[in-house]
Amino acid sequence: MMVRADKTTVDTNTGAEDVGLQYRTNGLLSQLALEVRLAVSTRSKRRAGDLLFKALTATLALVAVLPFFLLLAEVVAVGSAELVGSGIAFLLTNPGPGLHGGIANAIMGTLLLVAVAGGVGIPISIFAAVYITEYTRPGLLRSAVEFAADVLAGIPSIVFGAFGFTFLVGFLGLGMGLVAGGLTLAFMIVPTVLRTTQEALKQVPVSLREASLALGATRWRTTWSVTIRAALPGIVTGVLLAIGRVMGETAPLIFTAGNNLQAPTSVLGPGSWVASMPYTIWAYISDPREYLQVKAHATAVVLIAMVLAVDIAANVLSRRLTRRLV
Repeated sequence: MMVRADKTTVDTNTGAEDVGLQYRTNGLLSQLALEVRLAVSTRSKRRAGDLLFKALTATLALVAVLPFFLLLAEVVAVGSAELVGSGIAFLLTNPGPGLHGGIANAIMGTLLLVAVAGGVGIPISIFAAVYITEYTRPGLLRSAVEFAADVLAGIPSIVFGAFGFTFLVGFLGLGMGLVAGGLTLAFMIVPTVLRTTQEALKQVPVSLREASLALGATRWRTTWSVTIRAALPGIVTGVLLAIGRVMGETAPLIFTAGNNLQAPTSVLGPGSWVASMPYTIWAYISDPREYLQVKAHATAVVLIAMVLAVDIAANVLSRRLTRRLV
């Protein structure tokens, strides 16, 4: 009897343990299933969030670039007839009676204005950036120069034109023409090139400067042969982008450069009046004659092509200089 009772007791305990184990197993399975559902739900939400974010950024990117392609399509659609009909003569001849002819005067004038602006503005801005970055400590002088450059970069171009007309044309007596127009564009180049050059110089590791000085090089030799050389890709990119910007400026040239149907014949005086492509576009598109409006679109196509060429040259030069220096 005792054996049977003990056996019954053992069987009862074993059954209770089996039931408890089953409950624990079911609980673990339920918890695991819940965690799996939560993980799947969380992953689905993350994927949905990623897809939504990608769609939003893609839409905004399309909105950002769409105006350029719409503008290019509209300009090319209208101006292509003039470019195809006139051919290379459109680029090599000056306007004649009734403004029939090409835009050689405007192309030459734009190149001359950019040459004057670059010849004056680029050295000033680069050497100013080198001075405040390499030869001054953080303080009032550096902050003042950086603040002035940032403010100048945000000033509308028509304000530069008013300044050029008042100061260069009137106060200094230079008169309207190549010099006044080029110097006004030079003022517009300075803040952009200065800030880009400064940022390029800041990216040069301090260890390069210290190594050069440790080898016995002077401060100016280190700056010229090491620092500027290492920062050259960024400097060149900033210079070319600034040139591309001033090539399309119209308002400053209306006040300072004048206009001429031929190439300028002198540096100062009435003979120095110089045409430019932006001014030509503005003058032609404002004229009620339809053929001049078509010429304005054709001139815009040429100007866009020139600016794009400058931007592409900036990218190519930057990459090649980076590979060569590295």
